[in-house]
Amino acid sequence: MHNIVLIAIDTQRPDHLGCYGYDRPTSPRLDAFAAAGATFEALWSASNFTAPAFTSLFTGQYPNHHGVFNFQSRAESSPVSDCLKANGVRMGGAVAFRFFNRLLGKVWSEVEAVTDTRSFNYDKRLPAAVSDAGIEWLQAHGHEGPFALFLHFDGPHMPYRLPDEHAHRFGDVSAADVPADIVDMLFPQHLEVVEQGHARRGGGMFALTEAVDRGRRRLDDTTLQWMVDRYDDSVFYNDQQVGRVFDAIEDLNLADDTVVCVISDHGEELMGHGHLSHAGIHLYDDVIRTVGLVRGPGLPAGRRIARPTSHVQLWPWLLRLAGADHLPTTWQDLDLLNESLTSPVFCVGEFKAAVRCGDHKLIRRRIIPQHGLVKKLRLWAKMALLRELGDELFDMAADPAETMNLASERSLRDRMRRLLDEHLASPVAAIGLSTAADLDAAEKARIEKEMKDLGYM
Repeated sequence: MHNIVLIAIDTQRPDHLGCYGYDRPTSPRLDAFAAAGATFEALWSASNFTAPAFTSLFTGQYPNHHGVFNFQSRAESSPVSDCLKANGVRMGGAVAFRFFNRLLGKVWSEVEAVTDTRSFNYDKRLPAAVSDAGIEWLQAHGHEGPFALFLHFDGPHMPYRLPDEHAHRFGDVSAADVPADIVDMLFPQHLEVVEQGHARRGGGMFALTEAVDRGRRRLDDTTLQWMVDRYDDSVFYNDQQVGRVFDAIEDLNLADDTVVCVISDHGEELMGHGHLSHAGIHLYDDVIRTVGLVRGPGLPAGRRIARPTSHVQLWPWLLRLAGADHLPTTWQDLDLLNESLTSPVFCVGEFKAAVRCGDHKLIRRRIIPQHGLVKKLRLWAKMALLRELGDELFDMAADPAETMNLASERSLRDRMRRLLDEHLASPVAAIGLSTAADLDAAEKARIEKEMKDLGYM
């Protein structure tokens, strides 16, 4: 069996990479990598938020099946890890965020959270710490038999923390022309190491995104351009650090026996449909379309796959591509390179669910059933306040920016609704679920602090 390296870049929109058509030179290493392998044009995350998205990736199940919608829950088992163990594969990992130790604790092996070991309190060289950890792991274990290595880079996730040499690579908008509170929250360059006060900054960041989403705070064009510039600075810096991992794979003579895959967990809206970030109401492709680049033995160079695909298919396909035995029956014939297949893919958020089949995409309101009555009522009220209750139907070939709602086309809408409803009602084998009830107070407080630091609370 071949080795597998899976690299995830948090919050990375495909359309801010050169290999997906971006006109800024943000991604020279990923562009070269894509040219030597396969590029998925329409790879969907299973959700618009990190916790359900990564759980789906590592279990091969959609969020409505595994039930993980927050960082205090976790899946207890996974056919992905079962298959790796059955093939004698050593698993390892290095991640930017501490909550992965909770989220993946039962479905992957131990991972090094570099914010605990080498890049304390989110300093400005966090991606370099992930690369360092990944390279050291490859040097130690790369020749000990088949392995699967997972690396998670914080990517262009707010707040933007960058080494000074990368902090103003793109654009010419001065921070002096941007509201000072936005600069302080989103671009804390004056802190070499982000200290205790960042928890308050994180809380302010959540308040900022909520105010923007609800129309209480408006961002002028200059401020938005400054934010895009800092996003692109972060894209470039992460690209350079991912490139160091590519170099290590080559230097250790592992390239001919290793499948390497680069994805993102989700994107970032950046005001494309009136909202600022991710993890909220929207399931537009700005948020749920992800990077999907794969290179490895036997893969054609320069291949681009246009048909819709999903993260839940990714690990099953990578295992098949790597020559794994003991695959579940439903995985044995999975071929993501086959353009003739037209099976629907789905995305399930806290507020809405979406389906794409061929060129058509439907987004429908749906509060997840795990919530109690009071929280459901609050979420319904929020959607009503934001006028987010209606169906949205798009032709992605004719309207990739999702600006023309075709929901009035009744026959097409009803057909797409049936696909989505059938999926949401479908049963699946239980994998077990742990919730906040088994967390001690210290671990719960630690997870909540990290959520504040990242602007989720």
